[in-house]
Amino acid sequence: MAQKNARGPLDGLKVLDLTEHMAGPYCTMILADMGADVIKVERPGAGDSSRAMGDGSERNPYFRYINRNKKSLTLDYKSPRGKEILLKLVAGMDVLVENYRPTVMERAGLGYETLKEKNPRLVYAQLSGFGSDGPYREKGGFDLIAQGMGGIMHVTGEPEGPPTSVGLPICDLGTGMWGVQGILAALYERQRTGQGQRVECSLLETAVAFSSWTSAGWLADHVEPKRMGSRHRQNAPYQRFETKDGYMMIGAAGQGIWERCAPALGHPEWLEDPRFRRGPDRRKNRFALEKEIMAVLATAPTAHWIKALDDAGVPCGPVYTYEQLFADPQVLHREMVVHAEDAELGRVPHIRTPVKMSDSAVAVRATAPKLGQHTADVLHQLGLTDDEISRLRLDHVV
Repeated sequence: MAQKNARGPLDGLKVLDLTEHMAGPYCTMILADMGADVIKVERPGAGDSSRAMGDGSERNPYFRYINRNKKSLTLDYKSPRGKEILLKLVAGMDVLVENYRPTVMERAGLGYETLKEKNPRLVYAQLSGFGSDGPYREKGGFDLIAQGMGGIMHVTGEPEGPPTSVGLPICDLGTGMWGVQGILAALYERQRTGQGQRVECSLLETAVAFSSWTSAGWLADHVEPKRMGSRHRQNAPYQRFETKDGYMMIGAAGQGIWERCAPALGHPEWLEDPRFRRGPDRRKNRFALEKEIMAVLATAPTAHWIKALDDAGVPCGPVYTYEQLFADPQVLHREMVVHAEDAELGRVPHIRTPVKMSDSAVAVRATAPKLGQHTADVLHQLGLTDDEISRLRLDHVV
């Protein structure tokens, strides 16, 4: 077997990270995990706003997770001297990522059209709430706003309950992932043309894209989808069920699986019941079927039913708490939790980027930096002297 490249598949790629909160930092975190050299630019004295989350320590768990493998440069790039330094940095970068409202960088004289004159090969990734044009271009956006406006909350929750958010920042994370895809596509295109380009992603568009399977029905017949709880819209039984000691998921998606599921639950007669015989029958009578299955599952613990259904080839799984999740043998075997050593924090756990490559390492090499930890190193690489850096500190430029 070929020796794995410990430096990562994006080794040598230079990324300037002008992001904060979640979507942008998650995008650049993935690039950094893949080996890119990411310089995170932060406000002097304050830094990324997520440094104040959690327990308020500047390297709290929330900040640490999405800012690992990065260098921290403090720089007031809205000041004349800071802007000059930023432009020097841009000249040597492959990628710049920012997640301000669309006009912020333009007003600072640092928009894409300006920066591409300094570096025509620059891939400029712009992540925002609503996109760079249209009636909402100046509107601020966060994950839950996008979940509400993008249709996600409308279809999430119990049938008789109110619209509910997903329990994870799905639009932030999704926009970060779309950003990575766009950046890598632009870099591939640059190999052909020699030119960079602007890449745009927004929280709202991510939410709409994530709603595409559900909204396909509305686009076809204009019937509003209803909230279904944990139930699948097209398949039954495919949902959460309560057992004697917890909860589990059963996914009888398709007739063949159903024909294995019913006997595994001890009720082969369900296959001949006209209410449950075919997929349309089960959808029409899903609540009656649900009641029957719930009565059966309540008689034994989750582990019993997992084994019975696994043996029958029926997709299923327990509904875990986080404590159970991180003790699961498959999660442990796949090393979804990895650790980075830090002189102050010790051995710091991280959820790894869920990509494995046969010959390249996608890895957590270092936990998140202290605010401004790499400022002097980065400025030295630009040719600034210690005296010049000291003056910049006195002037609060860095």
